[in-house]
Amino acid sequence: MVNLNSLPLRRPADAPLSPGAVLYGLAASLLIAALLGLGAIHMLKGYFSGLATSAVAPGLAAIHQVVIGAQRYAMPAGIMVDPAQRRDGFAERVDLSLALPLGPDGRLSDVDITLMPRGRVRTSAALLDSVYLHQFSEEQLSGVPGLVGKPLDFDAGTRGETVWYDPLSANPFVAKCMTPVEMRPDERTCLRVMSLADRNSAIVSFAPSALAEWRAFDRVIEDALATLRL
Repeated sequence: MVNLNSLPLRRPADAPLSPGAVLYGLAASLLIAALLGLGAIHMLKGYFSGLATSAVAPGLAAIHQVVIGAQRYAMPAGIMVDPAQRRDGFAERVDLSLALPLGPDGRLSDVDITLMPRGRVRTSAALLDSVYLHQFSEEQLSGVPGLVGKPLDFDAGTRGETVWYDPLSANPFVAKCMTPVEMRPDERTCLRVMSLADRNSAIVSFAPSALAEWRAFDRVIEDALATLRL
């Protein structure tokens, strides 16, 4: 049998609240209001962030089918540098920006690539014998294993330019850099023009630090472009 005397007494509904209870209730109400306010702010931030993303993403997420020479490519707009080139159809050139594993220890390094039909530009290997060889100064630089660095003669109007090439290959790796490798390792001051497997040409601008990966350079470029070919 339940002992009524042992049950806790309930305060009558009309009994006045103590000052402590009033303060506690007021503090709790203010806390709840503040939390609701913060939640609303975060919701609004997320909403406007979503609007901003939706306003930009569709254009950059588009895939354009571009034909250069005889090769069709499926190119995401996000890697196409020039907005005017973000369209379908035939093109004389397309400028791309990619992050490829050509940095130190295989880290990603930014690379600019211009695709053009073959024959519109001479490769760096072809320029080595026909142009660069006649402009070499007496100085010779080292620093990239397997490559020889030859500054170009000032009289040729190429002050500060150095050609790095593989002297042992019949079809050598050749690249021209604006300054010696040690001075500007992170800027895209080197240029290599190469023939591609799809019968187009690529003008590649890259950081001097990528010269250390010269043996794998062309393969990395080809592999990246192969993912875009149709």
